[in-house]
Amino acid sequence: MQNEDFGAKPAVLRCSRCGRFVDWADARVQIVCACRAHLDMPPVLVREATDADRAAARELFEQDFGRTKIVAFGEVMDIDAMPALVAVMYTDPSGALAYRLLGDALHIVALATDPMWQRSGVGGYLVAEAELLARRL
Repeated sequence: MQNEDFGAKPAVLRCSRCGRFVDWADARVQIVCACRAHLDMPPVLVREATDADRAAARELFEQDFGRTKIVAFGEVMDIDAMPALVAVMYTDPSGALAYRLLGDALHIVALATDPMWQRSGVGGYLVAEAELLARRL
């Protein structure tokens, strides 16, 4: 096994003006103030991933990481086989969070967001739900 087998593929970004996909090397910082028009976003529903959600979650992880086996916490982990949360906007999953329970801790192993919904708060909703889940458990 070689080191490049577990390298992470850079996340895909989307231009906020035209919507085209942009690589990290071509991305530019944009400074904006509160005068920018506010966009009303659809509600985000976060839930445990069902069997029907697994294919979409796998696709999100493969899109962000390039694979479903990654190295996290010093171990090789198959995030496709782990418990997961999905964020749904409209009807399709727009984000996924894979986690593991270890003792009395919940470890977030991977977080992926559909490029269409980057910077819309999907990741924050997933992390907040993972925190609530950890407190319940």
